[in-house]
Amino acid sequence: MGGRPKGLIAMEFLSDGQYHAGQKIYILKGDIKILCLSYFFCFLLLLFFPYLLLPVVAFFIIGFLFLLPYVFVFNSIFNIITIPWQILKIAADRRVRKNHSLEHATVNVLEERYGRPLRIGGLAYSDGFSLSGPDLPPAYEVLDAAREALYRMKNGEIHLAIHPRCGTSMAAANLIFSLAFILVLVFYSHLSILNILAAFLLANMLAIPFGRTLQRFFTTYKDVGDLRIVDILGRDYTFGFPFEIFLNPNRTYFVRTEIESKRFRYLV
Repeated sequence: MGGRPKGLIAMEFLSDGQYHAGQKIYILKGDIKILCLSYFFCFLLLLFFPYLLLPVVAFFIIGFLFLLPYVFVFNSIFNIITIPWQILKIAADRRVRKNHSLEHATVNVLEERYGRPLRIGGLAYSDGFSLSGPDLPPAYEVLDAAREALYRMKNGEIHLAIHPRCGTSMAAANLIFSLAFILVLVFYSHLSILNILAAFLLANMLAIPFGRTLQRFFTTYKDVGDLRIVDILGRDYTFGFPFEIFLNPNRTYFVRTEIESKRFRYLV
């Protein structure tokens, strides 16, 4: 009575991977064959008759186009609320703005030396800034460029604090597009591809000058006379997807800074 039925395969399993006595699920060998044949038949249908997927693809495309305006509305409202807040938050912290200026100046100096734009990203903090990217040079070059950048800014080259590919410019483009999109919703009764395209073109035309203005008055600070570079720290290599093509690692360095005392200064 307790034996296994003839012609069946017994499989004991639980979802947590532990086996319990007496818990058995019996699957007919014939059912396994039918299941395999079903998968194989579906594969052949998709291979030789791909147009059978057209109704499914059409359903998803129509659904996407239907939801697209709502996605634009939500994203625009989100940008209008969050981007000004983020910019004002940076503007209120003078140390972050000074380190942001030095970050830009360092990248500008590196690009001057290499004679081309470099794939480098950066973030500014109150105690320094970080740089990362597949084109980032070794640590000694970054530290030397940071020192040169700080020296040149202290001697009047404040234009180094502005960088055309700063995230502020991208945020400016998103903000302009979001405002234009909301204005289209307010003054027009319907959306169209032309309206969206016009908002996109307007954002691209104004992004660079508006982004530079935001950098100059809100996210950077030209007076770095009391800023001092302390040292540079490194982090282990990380690899981007898909492994940066041929395993090109992303270096990451953190240039630590501090504000010099007004009463005392470093002698060594």
